[in-house]
Amino acid sequence: MYACNKDEVAEKWAKEEKDLELWMKDNHPDAIFDNGIYIEKTYSIYSDSIQPETGDNVLVNFACKFIFEDNLVEQVSYKNWEAHGALSPSLYREGGPELWLSEYWSCMGIGHLYERERANIYIPSRLLVLPDFRTRKFEIELVKVIEPDLKSYQQDIMGKCMKKYGKNIDTITIKDNGKDYYVIYHIEKGKGDDVDVSSVKTRYTETYYLQDGDPRSCISDAVKVGWDKKFTKMFESVKKGGRITAMMPYRLMYGDEPYTDNNTKQFIAPLGSVLRYEINIDP
Repeated sequence: MYACNKDEVAEKWAKEEKDLELWMKDNHPDAIFDNGIYIEKTYSIYSDSIQPETGDNVLVNFACKFIFEDNLVEQVSYKNWEAHGALSPSLYREGGPELWLSEYWSCMGIGHLYERERANIYIPSRLLVLPDFRTRKFEIELVKVIEPDLKSYQQDIMGKCMKKYGKNIDTITIKDNGKDYYVIYHIEKGKGDDVDVSSVKTRYTETYYLQDGDPRSCISDAVKVGWDKKFTKMFESVKKGGRITAMMPYRLMYGDEPYTDNNTKQFIAPLGSVLRYEINIDP
């Protein structure tokens, strides 16, 4: 299947989309058609509900299934995707695609939904750049629309995760792209010499958190020499041999742009997640 040349792939994609068009007319004639996809609302809200605007972040639940194969075959369920961040915020960009999740699936159609609405969204494989010629059905619930900069959402996560330190925490305000973001941190001071943020030698773990407060992937025992000067205040109060526990929004460490690995654009963690660092200062 994947050995097809470009003309054969284009022909099979075209056939898949024509088959989908005919199937939708026969089975779901009231579905909305938008840029190659079909949106069939299954539960609607009509009062006091919010619709995402360009630049908003959204929380979604979804399951993915194939169609045209005897029965609908469940491929990805809510439960087994939860471990990959299926409930994480994703940035809604008008016209799509909207980026979601640490596994880098993309999907369109969220802009047609209001908060708490559910829909089946049918997406041909061409739009997902998957040359398997199998149309996906996404069963989607738009759980929540969040303000564009995620500030209150992320501060809530950070507050819950740092609660055990009580009042023994400090905060840095960092301006990024014209907006204020916060780093919350706790220091075990240490007894060695002062450190320079630009040359300090550290060993750290990195974990990302979503709104349920459970830790996800973790990088253990990574070594880093020097931290960005925007974190200077965090290192001013620590000595060599000390330790810093810090939480910050994803974008303060990695920005909003993906990196490329084997020609695939990827993110270290979901864009709306919060990062937790356990930083040990070398003695």
